[in-house]
Amino acid sequence: MSAQELFGILPLLILSAGIVILLLQVSFWRGHLGALVTTLITLLLAMASCFWVADELTGATSSLQVTELILIDYTALFFTLILLVTAFAVSIMGFNYLRLRCDPKGVAGSYPEEYYILLLLAMLGACTLIFSSHFATFFLGLELISLSLYPMLGFSLTGDLSPKREQLQSLESAIKYLILSALSTALGLFGIALIYSASGALDFTGIASRITELSQTSTLFATGVTLFLISVAFKLSLVPFHIWTPDVYQGAPTPTTALIATVAKGAVIGFLLRFFNTLDLYSSKTLIDMLSIAAIASMIVGNLLALMQSNIKRLLAYSSIAHIGYLIVAFIIGKSTFGTEAVIYYLIAYIITTLGAFAIVGLVADSVEEKVLSGEYPENPTSDSQNPYQRAFYQGLLWRSPWLASCFAAMLLSLAGIPLTIGFIGKFYVFTAGVEGEMWGLLAGVVIGSALGLFYYLRLLLTLVQRDSSLDTTSNGTVQIAASGQLLLLALTGALLVFGIFPQILINWINAL
Repeated sequence: MSAQELFGILPLLILSAGIVILLLQVSFWRGHLGALVTTLITLLLAMASCFWVADELTGATSSLQVTELILIDYTALFFTLILLVTAFAVSIMGFNYLRLRCDPKGVAGSYPEEYYILLLLAMLGACTLIFSSHFATFFLGLELISLSLYPMLGFSLTGDLSPKREQLQSLESAIKYLILSALSTALGLFGIALIYSASGALDFTGIASRITELSQTSTLFATGVTLFLISVAFKLSLVPFHIWTPDVYQGAPTPTTALIATVAKGAVIGFLLRFFNTLDLYSSKTLIDMLSIAAIASMIVGNLLALMQSNIKRLLAYSSIAHIGYLIVAFIIGKSTFGTEAVIYYLIAYIITTLGAFAIVGLVADSVEEKVLSGEYPENPTSDSQNPYQRAFYQGLLWRSPWLASCFAAMLLSLAGIPLTIGFIGKFYVFTAGVEGEMWGLLAGVVIGSALGLFYYLRLLLTLVQRDSSLDTTSNGTVQIAASGQLLLLALTGALLVFGIFPQILINWINAL
């Protein structure tokens, strides 16, 4: 491997080095804050390396092939940068979550540094997945993400201060994700085996060069691609492969839920863009029809089920299913520059709003947990108004914590696609992509899904401003969140509004790819 190729995979090398350093640091010095600092520095260096590698590509070529396994280009670096920024925010959320639930001075002595090692491993897998140009690196990246998420989903069990209820739900979440993820991985591997049997290659370029030799009705190849896409649909929570999503989202630690909803799905979308473009799968009417059916079902079913939810995390879980459906509509348009632009813009809008919504829910729950530990709040809620994950708890939040309620309102308005938010521009892109591709059936699904979504988003927004004197005085107290959480919400809300009011800034960045 040449020096140029080593430089091309610098983001991966920095993440790997950060993991090793953090392992050594934990071996010699246990400290939660120190582990967070090392993680944030690693992520910042990896972000900077994306710009360094991009500058090198500008001077040489638009892409760099590192053996048959990895392909570095502008689009992959941009996706990587987005996910690294997201992981930076999740790390801050994780710190606020873990500092209240893990007590290293307790009898059991629970140390939370392992969470950051797993987070960096998941990021290494996500970046590998985005850079992959071979099924070997695809599988390696996907399994790195999955194997890191299993213990992260059950991480509440390691917190000696975690409520028993949280520990049981966290364990259930981890087991369900483990079983269904293993099933989807098995289907994906079987699909890859069939693709290899039909084409005789595992690298995407090699498969693409042999597609013309295959009959358009090649049953073996078509079956392999179908099974492979079913496996990917599990990871994206597309209907009808969404069954794991609400239970896993509800039971997992909120930072881990945010990680699955943003980084894991964003990495898969980035991979799919490369996979479809390289193999020119957009020309397959059967695959496009399958994706169209899944997109319509996800938009309608996701929003319909969200209407019935009183638990905020389950509501956001079904909402994420619907939003991935919207994203697939933009994805289906094909290889055109506008199609790729629509996918990337909507993905960024989805990540910002989803991350912001989960951050608010997590920080509110952390505030309640702090009161529980100090004895100001009951450990076992007797009503929904005392449970920070229930919609009733947020009743009158505007009057208790105006700043927090305003941020939450901005996230909900963006998810609903209201003007002056990044969510509106993202949904406008989806509509425009549908009109350009003359996909009238998909557009009908987008309209119906958006109307359903508008109802429950505005219902939750109304809950924030309602006063109810029947609520107990404890739940009506001001919600206090950490300074780091306030800065995170300020950054996410600012990005949501800036890119919603001045979308050309982000559009220019995307067009520069």
